Amino acid sequence: MSTFNFAEYIAAFNRGNDDGLCERYFTRDFIMQTADRYIEGRARMREFFAMVHDGVREILRPQIVTKDKNHVLAEIDIDFHCMEDRSNYPIQPLKKGDLVTVKFFCVYTLLGGQISHLKTARWPVNRATSPPKPLGL
Repeated sequence: MSTFNFAEYIAAFNRGNDDGLCERYFTRDFIMQTADRYIEGRARMREFFAMVHDGVREILRPQIVTKDKNHVLAEIDIDFHCMEDRSNYPIQPLKKGDLVTVKFFCVYTLLGGQISHLKTARWPVNRATSPPKPLGL
């Protein structure tokens, strides 16, 4: 049974290789639940990432992380760096050059060294406790 390293997952996420991320870190039958979205399966998660990362670079900055054998609970400030206009972006309409930060609370359920279930809740845009760091793009 492999172990799950949250720091390595965050680094992989922040590199922006969504296909590699999904393959390495999500089980085939992975589920993500939010207040308004339910995604079932690794393939659907890839489709979701393709949509939300089209013209937007997403950087996760964990603030508080706790874990047990089968779970990781994390408060994460997520910076959304907009590289092209996205009037239909799920969080709010974005314009090229925008940088918004959203605080998320995440519960990761682990199975065999991968994430089998992710539940997220979020605060309103730009209510995070730590300031974003521009990417310099």
